[in-house]
Amino acid sequence: MVRRKDYDEAALRAQEESTGVSFTHSLRAVNGIVTKPVSKQDRSVTVKTVGLLPDVRDRDTLVSLGKMTYNAYLEVGGEGWYDLGERYDLNKSYGWDSDGLRGHVFLDNDEEVLIIAIKGTSMGFLGGGGPTVPRDKQNDNRLFSCCCARVGPSWRTVCDCFIEDGSCNQTCLEDSVDEERLYIDEAAILFEELSALYPGVHVWLTGHSLGGSLAGLVGLTYYYPVVAFEAPPERLAASRLHLPKPPAYPYEEMNIWHVGHSADSLYQGACNGVGSSCWIAGYAMETHCHSGMSIIYDTVAKYSWSVGVRYHRIKDVIERVLEAWDEPVPEPAVEEDCVDCGWWDFLDDNEEPGSKSMCKRK
Repeated sequence: MVRRKDYDEAALRAQEESTGVSFTHSLRAVNGIVTKPVSKQDRSVTVKTVGLLPDVRDRDTLVSLGKMTYNAYLEVGGEGWYDLGERYDLNKSYGWDSDGLRGHVFLDNDEEVLIIAIKGTSMGFLGGGGPTVPRDKQNDNRLFSCCCARVGPSWRTVCDCFIEDGSCNQTCLEDSVDEERLYIDEAAILFEELSALYPGVHVWLTGHSLGGSLAGLVGLTYYYPVVAFEAPPERLAASRLHLPKPPAYPYEEMNIWHVGHSADSLYQGACNGVGSSCWIAGYAMETHCHSGMSIIYDTVAKYSWSVGVRYHRIKDVIERVLEAWDEPVPEPAVEEDCVDCGWWDFLDDNEEPGSKSMCKRK
């Protein structure tokens, strides 16, 4: 699945000369407490140790990670490419010969930190496109809908878990997000291969939109730090995948940071309902809750931006939010009292509709 293509410093310097642009950016790491499984065979037993974490309170670090996620959408050396400079040379790319998971891998010259950047959804209504659009959409509707993208009788569902209005089969849902050919499975395979190639390095994950949510799910699986940008809420998908969660693994200790702004309806879990851009395009983006901690730039209050998908693109986030923000990086916080899909009744195989109390959708 993984195609390797290495770039040396000379190749990167040639690229710099051909564009006439300086590509130097800073990225800071800090010592912090990380959770590690005792062994690969038993991930339920963990220990806490000191490791390197991305400094999410440093603006330049967030900008650099954001540019890595931007690069994940682009062919190497393509138009608009952000070269991250001699400290973080592009090391590999994956998924570019098919309609599968895409992105790039960065390794610093000291081989101390390896960063996996995962591409997000290519959406036609956001001006994107390309061969990954159908599978991107399928993954979005599997991970972020309440029940197989069943939002009305006219919708085509992405799995067979719907029972009747307001009721869905929980066992079926768990199986539907844990099958082969979904991106989360491909991301896990990629992570295992890279871990074998670089044992002992500090691994961080990053991504934008769907890529950020996938990074969060892989980070939860393997207990590695994640910085995600404008990622749709993935807490419900993590629960269906039976990934670690509170109280055994508190959100404050996950080292997962979801960076986003208040005007992005996809990040806020508000791109849904009749007439929304997502609904019109056939995306059932119904979840509301992120795992880990959230860093929210209040662009609605500061810039009077209206809530929608207009500023969801990572390039806009980098240039209009991360680089332009003239205040300190917002404090990370857990999304408290957050509920996903409270209007659905999720039933086990042996339960009948109406056997549980539920709030009907309004």
